[in-house]
This record gives sequence, structure tokens and C-alpha cells, in this order.
Amino acid sequence: MPAIYNNYSIEPTPTPAPKVSVTDFHPSDSPDDDYVTLMNDTGGTLDLTGWWLKAESQEGRYNFPGGFMLASGSSVNVRSGVGTDTPTDLFVGLPYSLWTVDYNCVYVRDADGNLQDEQCVSDEPAPPETPSSVYISGFNPSSIPEGDYVTIYNSAGESFNLTGWWMKAESESGRYDFPEDFILSAGDSVNVRSGVGTDTNSDLFIGGSYSLWTSQNNCAYLRYNDGTLLDVKCVE
Repeated sequence: MPAIYNNYSIEPTPTPAPKVSVTDFHPSDSPDDDYVTLMNDTGGTLDLTGWWLKAESQEGRYNFPGGFMLASGSSVNVRSGVGTDTPTDLFVGLPYSLWTVDYNCVYVRDADGNLQDEQCVSDEPAPPETPSSVYISGFNPSSIPEGDYVTIYNSAGESFNLTGWWMKAESESGRYDFPEDFILSAGDSVNVRSGVGTDTNSDLFIGGSYSLWTSQNNCAYLRYNDGTLLDVKCVE
């Protein structure tokens, strides 16, 4: 329904339909046979130069080859392993399988970084009715890695030992594992900073040489030690 301001009707801006969508996963213990299928949903051929694909749980990202064309209604399999690229099969070049990981998710972005589609290998269990008491409360983007951080807050009335808990940024490689026996006290928060520094009760350092949270639409995933997703938020 359009919003009304001073007797003027303003239609909401529709969300554009994705140009490329994830249509299926084909998990396999053999990396060359382990793939995700993408389809061109538009009425014309797309040049995927500069487009990229990222798996949440694994390092790095896959950049589509320069000049790779995907015809209207056609699909391409992006395989985890090593092989020779063809119009229907592309190879990430990994020695392991991406899509055999439970709840692993794929993110497809165009050359401008716009998210085209995101799908998970299998649906995660339904989140509890009561949200996690430890959650992502905000971001502080900065071009200086040590000043660039995401804040984790404990709203509960008790302390939590974050041993084994971990956090992952969608657009970057690797993940951050909280230090052994790190205690987040009731009502306290901790800033997880991109750069290098000495850990304290209020500041932890990933140890990177670049800033994570200056990337528009980058998302942070906070997980318990068994992989359960506790919270996800994106930089706006």
C-alpha cells in the first residue's frame, strides 16, 4: 500500500527480481562432483564478468571467469573441485567439497556487490521463540582495521563462557573463534575488531590487515560451538 505524505501518494520502491538464482545443490564427497546450480532468470544473456559466489562456512570466494556468458534460461554448475571450465560447468579449484557441510549457504553477488540470491544446502532448525541472549548489537565501520568492529552483547542475567563460539563474515575468508575461556559477563558487550591488537575483556582482535565491516551489505554470523546460528546481522 502506498504511503501518504501531505496528500501525495508515494509508491514503495519494489525489490528487483534476482537476475541469477540458485536452483539446486548436489552434495558429493568428490569435490569435482560437488556443485551448486545457478540459472539465468532474465530474458537475455548475462555477462558474469566480476560476479562472485561465496560459501558461508569456507574460506575465500569464487570469481566468475572474465567474459563468461550465461544465456537466458540456461544454467551453470559451479563445482567445488578442479577441472576445465565449460559453458555448463565451472570449477572453484578446491581439494574439498563445499556443499556436504550441513547448513552451509551460498551467496551470489553481481559485479557491484548486490546480492542476487542466497540459499542453504538444507534448512536450519527453526530458531527458538525466545531470541538468543547473546547477539550482534551493531557495527562500527572504519577504514582502519583496529577501529573497525562488530559488537556482541550479553543481555542475560548471567555470564557466558564463549569457548568454542565463533563468528563469520560472509564476504571474507576464514572465521573468528573466540578465545579459550573468554567470559562475557551479564549486561556486558565485547567489540570484535578486524585488525591486530591485544585482547581485553571489552575488545578482541581478529588479526586481519583489512577492515571487514566497511563492505556494504556484508553480514556477520554468530554461532554456538556446535554450529547453531545464534544471530545474523548485515552492515547497512
